[in-house]
Amino acid sequence: MTFLIFSLMFTAVSSAEPVPPTAGRVHHVVIVWLKEHGNPEARRQYIEATQSLSKLPMLLSYQVGTVLPGKRDVVDSSYDVAIVATFENAQALDEYSRHPDHDKVIDEKLKQLVDKVLVYDFVEAP
Repeated sequence: MTFLIFSLMFTAVSSAEPVPPTAGRVHHVVIVWLKEHGNPEARRQYIEATQSLSKLPMLLSYQVGTVLPGKRDVVDSSYDVAIVATFENAQALDEYSRHPDHDKVIDEKLKQLVDKVLVYDFVEAP
């Protein structure tokens, strides 16, 4: 199960309607639940481990942070860390997900910290 989670962790998921690789900006949203849920030190370790990914050349922007608890029913505050990475297009996201540094950070630093990951990729509307 863990292998499946990490194999999908930062990979673009295909949809019913194929997206041309140059269709428009793509946002890669990663929601993370840590093994030590709620632990500030584990959150800090995760965030620090991902900082090197923000320097990869295909990224337009990269934000990482911790949960902002919400009081509305539609707000999910159950996770620990979230990442939003923006790319020029789907091809750039694919290059990012296959980059050796990306795999190295996941394998050597993140797997040991993470319990569950959800990824949402979307293309900006024109």
